[in-house]
Amino acid sequence: MGILSLFFRVLQRRALAPGLRQLFAPLGFALLLLAFPPLASAETEDELLSEEAFLGDLPVVLSASRLPQSLANAPIATTIIDREMIVASGFTEIPDLLRLAPGFIVNYDNGYRQAVGYHMLVDRYSRQMQMLVDGRSVYEPALGGVAWADLPLTIDDIERIEVIRGPNASSYGANSFTSIVNIITRNAVLDRGLMLKTNLGSDGLSEGFLRYGGNYGNLDYRVSTAYRENNGFEDRHDDMQVKLISVRGDYQLDLDNTFMVQLGHNSGSKDADNVFDDLVPDYNKNTYSQFQQVKWTHTLSADQEFSFQFYHNQNKNINDFYSTPVPALGGIQLYMDERVTSDRWDAEFQNILKPLQSLRLVWGLGARKDEVNAPMFLNTTNGVDNDSWRVFSNLEYYLTGKTLLNIGVMYEDSDTGGANTSPRASINHHFRKNHTLRLAASRAYRDPFVFEESPDYRFPLAIPNNVLLFDAGNVDSERITSYEIGYVGNFPKIHTSLDARYFYDELDDLIAYDKTAYPLGLDGTAQFFGNLNNARIKGIEVSAQYRPGNGNRLNISYTHQDINGEDVTRRGGYEDTGPSDMLNILAVRDFGGGYTASIGYYYLSKMKELATNDIRSGQNRTDIRVARTVAAARQDITFACVVQNLFDDSEDTRLENNINRRIYGSITVSFK
Repeated sequence: MGILSLFFRVLQRRALAPGLRQLFAPLGFALLLLAFPPLASAETEDELLSEEAFLGDLPVVLSASRLPQSLANAPIATTIIDREMIVASGFTEIPDLLRLAPGFIVNYDNGYRQAVGYHMLVDRYSRQMQMLVDGRSVYEPALGGVAWADLPLTIDDIERIEVIRGPNASSYGANSFTSIVNIITRNAVLDRGLMLKTNLGSDGLSEGFLRYGGNYGNLDYRVSTAYRENNGFEDRHDDMQVKLISVRGDYQLDLDNTFMVQLGHNSGSKDADNVFDDLVPDYNKNTYSQFQQVKWTHTLSADQEFSFQFYHNQNKNINDFYSTPVPALGGIQLYMDERVTSDRWDAEFQNILKPLQSLRLVWGLGARKDEVNAPMFLNTTNGVDNDSWRVFSNLEYYLTGKTLLNIGVMYEDSDTGGANTSPRASINHHFRKNHTLRLAASRAYRDPFVFEESPDYRFPLAIPNNVLLFDAGNVDSERITSYEIGYVGNFPKIHTSLDARYFYDELDDLIAYDKTAYPLGLDGTAQFFGNLNNARIKGIEVSAQYRPGNGNRLNISYTHQDINGEDVTRRGGYEDTGPSDMLNILAVRDFGGGYTASIGYYYLSKMKELATNDIRSGQNRTDIRVARTVAAARQDITFACVVQNLFDDSEDTRLENNINRRIYGSITVSFK
């Protein structure tokens, strides 16, 4: 405790700059949190801290190559956000959980539309990352991105999140461009009984969750429902009310055959505004989403299986309103019908084999159909289709007892992107026990989404100059070539693991929009999409995890990067589209007796504000969570209090979407 006391005395000296005090204070709190002795007995602690408890392998990941692999054998840098981290974070929004992964930026377009980017954040649409839920892509085919608030998914149903930090189209195809996020939900067998939960707090936060799980013979099932409401940001018209339901069933037909069935529905009412356009009034819109998914897995042996998966997603955005009066048109109001409906059908077969003792491989093929109906954006009442098919294979082969070769490739052909081949190769050398060096290279593509490929967006008037965005010709797929040197280390005697990575990414033919004279003789200008931008990103990522046992842990991640390139749309460089430095810290302390506490700290250096050219200064955010669980014979009750942005660090921005200090309380009752 002497070192910690000295740390805080130095921290409080006026000679230390206030910014540095704010930067290092959360780390000091985290260390202090881990320094307090638990209430459990010494005998219990000694038993939990025995050497055998910490000599297990690194966690197994499923998303890196589609083969179950340890982190040391994965061909690409991977972060696992597990259930304990999810609970300790105190987050109520799913995208906020990605703050726990190195290199990720989370920002807000409004109170319910989050923007997530890996290394850089160009706009509100997460266009350059693949987003999966149990292997089902939830990337929207119409306008791109992920409507996070419209997912029929609750945080309490998430078991863990696998974050693939780098391009990996050889495994998951187009849009697996800069990164992949695969949310893995809990198996139904883990959630027996009834769970009730409520969150109440600042900014009108009011949430209620109900989950029930049971079994019938060989069928385990779970039903989750939720109502979520908040008032958004203080100076924005962005209230949200959402209702959702999801169902999961896991059926064990016999020892060799399992079926997983999921379906869900989300409906919401959301207030909308536009802080940049006086013609757009405050109005209300409705959103709907639903999905159905079924997966059959047949096990041939411990190392061999095949599976078949089919899913359907549908998203509806009922977004129509009358503009404010237009003086140039005699004060009339324009009817703006921005309704969008998109459907995605996807079928996929996958086979895992082990033909040799030193060789494992997975191969598969799939087909997808996207259909988009957006009359105002595409200037047609007919649906626009995008059909695609793919074939892929990934293998791992031990060249020697210490050297593992990973090779992956996918061939994909789509209406919008054409034919592309995405290769990846890596060598993982275990130069010492628990220490691995990884060398990797990969190439990936991002196909244009439907609006980028076939835009025809007009004011609803048959007059000149009403064209806002038009189709200027073929738009090619974006391309990324990535190189990395990685290290994965496990230090069981000091309960610590380390992941370090140097990366260099070349991003070419990036799709952006620019203005030009409309080609059909109109005297105005309009916007068009084209492969106009290029960027180069290089940097380092380091993350460490300290788990001394007894429910305690400390996670620290740091990213430093340099971005170069021209951004035609913003008439400037890419340099400030992402921060140069990022830091996140999460410390969790179990005091025993049902008491736990955690602290999270998230820092981004200066970068461009979302959707503007304004530079916003570095962001500091500190969250704390304190909880007490009371266990009884028939139920467990957890009381929690969460304070987000504890030090109320904020700044004025054009979007006016600053998160001020927020406080909410949570009560969870689980019946056994």
